[in-house]
Amino acid sequence: MNFSAIPDLTMQSHEAVDGLTVGRLAGVVREVAARPAYWWHLARFDGTPVRLAAANDLWLSVWPPGHRADPGAAVLTVLAGELSERTITDEGVAERTLRANRIRVYGAGNPRELVNLGPGYALSLHANRG
Repeated sequence: MNFSAIPDLTMQSHEAVDGLTVGRLAGVVREVAARPAYWWHLARFDGTPVRLAAANDLWLSVWPPGHRADPGAAVLTVLAGELSERTITDEGVAERTLRANRIRVYGAGNPRELVNLGPGYALSLHANRG
């Protein structure tokens, strides 16, 4: 993939990502995640999500130890640390560990939350279709 297109995409308004398929959106997340020089300096350790440039549908989340929240995204990847994903199903609660460098795609369905169970901070990149 051509990484030179990433800053152009993320510098545009959220209309720039409207209409992307989930697969293409996952590709955008993978491309942006591969360029830490672009976003690392934007990470804040106060728990507030950071929008990347003007793109309202692409953001960083910093997870202090014990923090829990709905993923709030169609696609995400963990950039640093680990997150535990808890999904509530008819059979009970299913849990899995999300590690760095893997793309997680969400569809409609069961309620879920992410939790940072580790002793240190975690960082994730999230995206939604407009």
